[in-house]
Amino acid sequence: MAAIKAPRGLIIDLITPLKENGDVDGRCLGRHLDRVLPHVQAVLLAGPDAGEGTHLNPSQKEQLLDKTLLIIRGRVPVMMWISGDTGDETRETLLVLEKRLDARKYPGQIYWVDTPLFYHSNRGLFDHYRRLASLTKMPFLLHNDPDLIRQLGRSFKRNNIRTSILKELVQIDGIAGLIFRGDLDRAYNYQKAARSRTDFRMYEGDESHFLKHPSLSGVIASGANLAPRAWKRVTESSLGLSENRGDYPDSAQQLWEAGEYLRRLRDVYLPDPAPLIKKVLSDMGIPASSTSLSRVPDPEGRIGQLADLMKQHGDFP
Repeated sequence: MAAIKAPRGLIIDLITPLKENGDVDGRCLGRHLDRVLPHVQAVLLAGPDAGEGTHLNPSQKEQLLDKTLLIIRGRVPVMMWISGDTGDETRETLLVLEKRLDARKYPGQIYWVDTPLFYHSNRGLFDHYRRLASLTKMPFLLHNDPDLIRQLGRSFKRNNIRTSILKELVQIDGIAGLIFRGDLDRAYNYQKAARSRTDFRMYEGDESHFLKHPSLSGVIASGANLAPRAWKRVTESSLGLSENRGDYPDSAQQLWEAGEYLRRLRDVYLPDPAPLIKKVLSDMGIPASSTSLSRVPDPEGRIGQLADLMKQHGDFP
């Protein structure tokens, strides 16, 4: 299977709208996607941050994918986080989602996003992905997030994919890129490990890092749920994707202000992005339900802070 060149630009780490009974709320999902799709190059579903993917079971992930495909209809690529607690669970989730794709005969591009160290050690990853790639026609995006792995408290010894292992993995055609969180030195080493693949994408998974040091491939942004227009503008300017080259008066100042706005939003929702973002969107009427699988109290009034920031920039009605 030859890897298809993955999209470049803003990828939204989409929230997962849920009903009180835990089912995916298709109506709310549609309303939210209608709001954000004009501004993004791709959609990440069931991500472990805003998408609450670590709390979703395979049935919920199947519902989420199915309802999203009906709404998007191939307009932008869809990225789906498939990692489970074990290798077998990840494989079974992949097979369930593949079966749903086949039933839909979906014409658009799908990428399976997998955090291998969530359930596997570095040892044997090459063979593991050779087996996974044989089960699907769709390409994979690897996900490296040391903070997520540390939270698990498991004994796989390393919290990052080893650079030498990544160098082997990029030789698998079915692996199209990497979503990266970590320090700049490791990012540089990963880029060197992947230089044999000119089609290999490396996305920044940390919004604050991207705002300071933009990745050439793009960014995975939870904040795009709240401020999709500002994120689009900053991302396109950073990557040189915008038709407007910024040669009008005050363009640099406006771009700086947009970046500051996004940084301030992130500082507020960072502790608990899913429930905080959902509650703000619920207050806006998008989606109508704020049901979250990781609900936490808001003693510091962060929901109000987010709403106030968004009102100042025209993102809150």
